[in-house]
Amino acid sequence: MTITRRRVARKRHICFGCTTAHGPIQPGEAYLEHTAFPGCDNDYADVAGHPFRAGECADCATRYGRAHLLNPTTEETP
Repeated sequence: MTITRRRVARKRHICFGCTTAHGPIQPGEAYLEHTAFPGCDNDYADVAGHPFRAGECADCATRYGRAHLLNPTTEETP
């Protein structure tokens, strides 16, 4: 099982998709956090033996058709 959540960075993060092409995810930027658990379709969590988390910048989310997930929900807007 994989869970994808919208996050706003509090510190710099590395994008798992582009690593250095667009630079790190900067504080204050929205990004997607993908969490894979052991037993899901990819092998990252099985090899690690614990949940595997990967950040995805807005550019990569747009490139892979997930940009709509970066929009804040009504619960998050004041």
